Formats: sequence, structure tokens, C-alpha cells
Amino acid sequence: MKRLLTAVLFLTICTGITSAQQNVLPLPLDSGVTVKGNTIQYALPTTALKMTVTVAHVHEYRGYYADYAQTLLGLSNIITENNSYFSLRNVAVEPVEVPDYEHTYLVQLSSQQNKRNLLGALASCKRTTQKIDYSNNFTSYSEPMPDFFKNYSDLSFTQEEDAFVETKIIDGVVTQIPSNRTKTVSKTNSQKAQEAADAISKSRKDQYSLISGEQETPYSPETMEMMLQELKQWENNYLSLFTGLKLEDELVYTFYVIPDAQKTTPAFAFNSHDGLTLENLSTASNLYYIDIQPLFDNQITRESKAKTTGKISGYRYRKSVPAQVRVLQGSTKFYDCGVINMRQLGDIQILPAKQDRININQLGFVF
Repeated sequence: MKRLLTAVLFLTICTGITSAQQNVLPLPLDSGVTVKGNTIQYALPTTALKMTVTVAHVHEYRGYYADYAQTLLGLSNIITENNSYFSLRNVAVEPVEVPDYEHTYLVQLSSQQNKRNLLGALASCKRTTQKIDYSNNFTSYSEPMPDFFKNYSDLSFTQEEDAFVETKIIDGVVTQIPSNRTKTVSKTNSQKAQEAADAISKSRKDQYSLISGEQETPYSPETMEMMLQELKQWENNYLSLFTGLKLEDELVYTFYVIPDAQKTTPAFAFNSHDGLTLENLSTASNLYYIDIQPLFDNQITRESKAKTTGKISGYRYRKSVPAQVRVLQGSTKFYDCGVINMRQLGDIQILPAKQDRININQLGFVF
């Protein structure tokens, strides 16, 4: 797998620059080859895939009154224990052309090019640069826990009447007088669960009364909708105390992969316990691959240096080839990227030497 750690893309090279080179040599140069005079270098383009992968980090919280969900509400499909896991939600792919540093060339300028000051013209061109980084970059959004659920575990208290008989001596006579006092005690979970179940029942009754018109008040449709939403939210708040709560953190990863033209290319690894990783893919399990299939037979050829060494040679160029691109999980298709023009599938062609009016930025990336 090819990974581009930092590539500087020269996206705009003055379109008016033309050249008639003296010689073009593949880099690195063969031993014994010497080059005199002014030179420039350029790389053929290859196609990288900018991948945007959305992952959800799901947190499940057990309801405070899960033990009473069946007896008080008849609920069985509830969260029974706290849990956390990752879920792969979406993959998006965008093709980007980058320099192919395995196919770079040294252009030996002719006297005519030197006379026209081609180097100066290239240096004076306004260039746009863009850095591509394979580090694990991502943005995240965390869904906050509702205050109602978060604070409901606080201790709550109730007032209890404590009746007793108080013994007093009145006029020398021992007399027992009934008495009582109020004391504050903390509620048990059973009591609080019953109160929550009663609140759910009341909300449902109020919703029914509102819809059936028992209140005999001509509310506007907007007011009716707002009141129903408030009652429903009240019901859901109390219901979460029994069923539990599920919250999601959204993580969006952005990274680049250069697919191999001959085989599938590991893109990332993912599992529900650790989430997404881009590190040590050669030994990682549960890999996701990039697979490219040309839409027509195309024999990929590699240029032989032996054919050009010691000879006057022309510019190299490479056209793109349309291919069906997929993301595979093992051997199973996970995501269809559609048809993408892939430079690495194209043959490398050699133009005749000493060509005039060749626009260099149409061939590749000058540096």
C-alpha cells in the first residue's frame, strides 16, 4: 500500500509556458549518467482517495429503575447494564490527483529554453499549495446527557408523620397523651420508581384528554402541538428512568489512501471495541480495503529505463482509466464509490523528443 505522508501539490503552473526539452531522464539517474546545464523535475500524477469516515461512539446507560420496569410498566426491552461501543455509520470517497514520486523525471533544458528563461518563468508563476497528511485527523460532536436523567439520581426526601404516646404528669397524675411529629426521611428506590410510573401514567392521560377535547378549550393547532410535545417529552424523560438512555458521540475521520493498481489496498481497520484505526494495518484485524476494477481491459505497463538510457528521450505522460471503486470488508462489498478515473491504471507513454508547445502542467507536477 502506498501512503503519502506529506505531498505538496502544485495545482496551478502558468498555462502559457511551453518548452522544447533537450532530454528527459527517469529519476533516480542510472550510475554514470551526467547531466549538464539547467534542469527541472516533474512527477506524473496518480489518484489518491480522500476518505471521510463517520463513526458513532455509542454510550448506553442503565435506567435507575430498571429493576421495576417489568413490574410497574410491563417493559422488558430495556438497557440492563452500562455499555460503550463503536458503530461505523458512513463512508464518503473523493478522488484527488497527487504526484506519483515513483515516476519522476529530470528535464534537461535546451539552449532555446534557457534563452527564453523557462526557469524564471516557472519561478514567477503563482502557485497554490495544499498539504495532504495521513495523520489520524478527526472532528467530534458529543451529545450531552439530559439534565433530567443526570440529576434524577440525587437523594429525594419525603415527610412522614410519626404517631406516638407521650407520658406526662399533670397535677400529680401520670397521664398518657396521644401525640405526633413530622420527620424527613429519604425515599426508597421503590417509592421513587412508583412516583415515576405515576408521572408516566398521568402524562399519557393528559395527552389523551388533550386530543379527545375533554378540556373543552378551543386551542389553536400550534398551541395543541406544543402542549402535546411537552407532555410527550415529560413522558419520555420519566420513561428513560426505566428503559435506560442511549447517547452518541459522532467522530468524523479524514485521511488519504493511494490505491495499488494491481491489488486491493488496506484503507483502515475497524471494530466495535476500539473503533477506527489507521496504524499498523499490516497486522490489524477486521480490515477495510480499497478495490479498483477497470471498466475495460487495460494492461498496466511500467516504463523500462533501459530503453531511454543514453538516448534523447521525450516527455512522459499518463492518461486516466475509469474504474469501479469499492470499499470491501474482507471480501464483502461495504461501500460502492462509483466510477472514478484512476491515473495509476493508465499506461505511461513517451512523446517524441524535442516537442514544442508542451504545457508542462498538463503532464504532471513540476517541482
